[in-house]
Order: sequence, then C-alpha cells, then structure tokens
Amino acid sequence: MSEKILLIFIILSLFFIPVSSADAIFTNEIQVYDSSLNLTINERYIGNDSEAFRLSLDIDNNSMVTQDEVETFVQEFKKNGTIQYLGYILIDDGNMALSLDSFDLEVSGAEGNVNTSEIGVRANIVYGVPGSLESGKHSIWILGHPAIEKMSISLPSNMVVRDVNGIDDMETSCDSERQLIMGRSGIRSFVVDGRQTFEYAVMIEVGKSDFVADLSIFPSLF
Repeated sequence: MSEKILLIFIILSLFFIPVSSADAIFTNEIQVYDSSLNLTINERYIGNDSEAFRLSLDIDNNSMVTQDEVETFVQEFKKNGTIQYLGYILIDDGNMALSLDSFDLEVSGAEGNVNTSEIGVRANIVYGVPGSLESGKHSIWILGHPAIEKMSISLPSNMVVRDVNGIDDMETSCDSERQLIMGRSGIRSFVVDGRQTFEYAVMIEVGKSDFVADLSIFPSLF
C-alpha cells in the first residue's frame, strides 16, 4: 500500500480520534434489523482537509486529480481498509461477533485541480448478526465522534428500546414499521470498577425488561 493511500486512510478515519476538524463534518445512518445492521457514513471535507485529500489522491503529483486516481483509491481502500469498520459497531460488548457482509465506497467532487472545494465521501457497510436482535436483551454500541453532527438510528417497531445513552439533542419518532432516534454524537457516561467513565459513543439497550419502567424519567423516549 502506498504512503498516499495510507494518508487517506488517516483522513477518512478522523472519527476514530478524539478531536474534530472544522473542515470535516460527518453524518451517520444506522438501520437495525433482526439479523443485520446497515451503516451509512456520509463525510464532507472542505478547506484544508479537502486540499490534503486531493494531494493524497494525486498519485503523479501534477496538481490534478483524475477519475482513474479516484478509482484507484476506492479499490485500494475496499481491498485493504475495510477491517477498521468491524470495530465501529459492537453487539453485547463484542460477545456477538458481527460479520462484514458488504462494503461500498463513493468519492464525489474530488476530480480536477487540487484546491479546497468540497469533497463528499459515502461509505455503506452491511453487517451480519449471528442471532436475533428482536429476541432477548441486547446492547448496541456505536462509535461516535464530535464531528458527527447528525446521527440517525432506525429500529424495528417491535423492538423495545429500554435506554439510550450518548446522543445529544435527541428526538424520537415511530410509525407502524420503524422507530427512529435522531440527534448529534454525544458523550456517553458509564461506570467501570466504581469509577465514572466517558466516551464518544452511543449505547442502546433493547429487549424486554424484567420490570415496567417509569418512562417519565426518559422524556425523549417513546
């Protein structure tokens, strides 16, 4: 793998580090089904980040990005860079191992002279779940990042949402087919060995509860 491709891996993985860039904005869409999950990551790069992206795509260093150079990156990334996404979503603290069933990547707006205009990147990942998420109790952990300005999580209408932690400005809705949770990536708080811990991540607890919860303490839930 060339150093240029490696550099773009770093650029495209900004949401894996605990800092955000004003020149990179992400939106995530997660669709949860009984035995699969569909994750779509939309990334928008402008300014210094988009210029650095183009410089890395410019394999022949002629200050011009061609369609062939973009396609070379897409193919190399799909071949060598997809394994990182297996750590993006965890079920039951990783005890239910997900498979990466498909991965698609689209880069738009990158061709032409190296400059600071907007570049769009869209990744779609389909995970296989070796069991049923609609039976029993399960936790769904989703990696966050301060640059994720919009998260959308869709679940089956018959899946009981017991708790949600790690989404700011949360809004919910429900129709006959799907439940929808929306907001910004926030900081999840939890306790480990008696100590309060924080991380940029979302945790959703689903499944039937052993008790009837007082939903008044969750004013944003259904």
